[in-house]
Amino acid sequence: MAIVCGFLSMSTANACDKALNEDSLQACSQDPDWLVRYAASLNVKKRYTEAADLLEGVLMQYPEAGGAVEQYNRALAGIDSQNGAYPKIQPVQPSVPPQQQWQISTGLQIRSGYSDNLNQAPSQPSIQLTLPSGPVAVELQPQFRKQAGFGIESQLTANVMRTMADRLHWQVTGEFFNRQTEYGGYADYQGTNLLTSLMQNDDDGRETGGAIRLSALRYGGDVYLYTGQLMLRHTGKKWGYCKPQIGGDFLWQRQDGRPLLDSRYAGLMTGVVCDTKAGLYSAAISAGWDWATSQRPGGDQRRGKLELTGVWFTDVMIKDSFVKAYANVLQSNDTQAYSPWLSNGATKYISRVGLGLDYDWPLGVVADNWRGVASAKWQNQNSNISLFEMNTLEGWLGVRIAW
Repeated sequence: MAIVCGFLSMSTANACDKALNEDSLQACSQDPDWLVRYAASLNVKKRYTEAADLLEGVLMQYPEAGGAVEQYNRALAGIDSQNGAYPKIQPVQPSVPPQQQWQISTGLQIRSGYSDNLNQAPSQPSIQLTLPSGPVAVELQPQFRKQAGFGIESQLTANVMRTMADRLHWQVTGEFFNRQTEYGGYADYQGTNLLTSLMQNDDDGRETGGAIRLSALRYGGDVYLYTGQLMLRHTGKKWGYCKPQIGGDFLWQRQDGRPLLDSRYAGLMTGVVCDTKAGLYSAAISAGWDWATSQRPGGDQRRGKLELTGVWFTDVMIKDSFVKAYANVLQSNDTQAYSPWLSNGATKYISRVGLGLDYDWPLGVVADNWRGVASAKWQNQNSNISLFEMNTLEGWLGVRIAW
C-alpha cells in the first residue's frame, strides 16, 4: 500500500476548499480575489469588523484587488451605521511590506456512519490457490472478510501560518484522527499527520513552493505504517479562470515488522486549478515508479493516477453552504510475478475507481463556528488476482467545530 497524494495547499482551488471547510481564511490568504469574495460574504452576514480587518490586509498587499475598496467602504459603513459617519478610501501602493504575523486556527470534526466494508477486505470470502496439484479454494479467516457496520470517526486539526516576508508564507498543519467500530482489528485505526510548507507568491499570480509530510497510522491491533513525503509544486499565471500546475512527489514508506512491504516512490504531476463563477475545479494527472526496498512480492511497481474535484456554492439551498464532488482513478502494475500460488504466478495489476460527494452547511442555530458535514463514498478495485479485488460503499454524518 502506498500513498500518492496531491499538495492541496499549493493550489488556489484546493486551499480555498479547505478554508471553506474550516470556516477559516488562513489557507487562502495568498489569493486576493477569493479574499475579497470572503469579505463580501462577511458583509452580507453583518460581520463588518471581521470584513474590515481582512480587507485592510488585502489593500496593503494587493492594492489593485478588484472590489476590495468597495467592500471595505461597505464594511466601514456597517460599523458606523449608528451615526452614519465613515471615511472613504482609495487604493494606494503600500510603501513597506506587511508586518509578520501568526495566524492560528483549530478544528474538531466528529461523525458517525455506515460502511459495507469497514476493514477494506477482499470482495469474496475465499481465494483460489493454484497449487501444482490443481486449484484449491481457501476460506479467509473471519477478521479478513468484509465486515459491514457502523463506526464513529473523530479528527482534531491545528493550523499555524506566518508571513515570513513579502509574499512568502510558512504553514504548519497537525492532525490527529481515530475510528472506532464494533469489530476492532483492521476496521479500527488511529493516526497522525504533520505537514509543513513554504510558498512564494509572485506579482503576476505565480506560486512556487514545497512541503514535507510525516504520517503514522496504527491499524489491525498493532500494525504501524510510517510515511514521509516531499512535495514540490509550481502554479503558473492565470489563463482566463484557470492556472496550470506542475510538480514532483517523493514518498518513503515502511511497515513496522513487515520489511517486505517497505518502498520508495518518485513521480511527476501536472494539472490545472480553476476558480470560476460557477464553482471551483481542479484536475491532476500523476505518474511514477515505486521501488521495493527488499524482496517485495511483485517487485517494483509502475503507477498512474487521475484526480478530479469540483466545489459548488449552494446558497439557494442553505446560505453559506457548498457541495464538493470528487473522482479518482488509480492504476498500478507490478514488474514481477506476485506468487506462483496465485493465478499461476501472474504479474499483478490493480485498477481502482473512487467517487465521493460531500455537503457542508452552517449550523447557525447552534453557534456561528459549527457546521454540519455529510459525505458518501463508493470505491471499486479490480485485479487479475482475486485477493486484491475490493469494493465499498459508505456514508457519514457529523459536525465540524472551528475556533
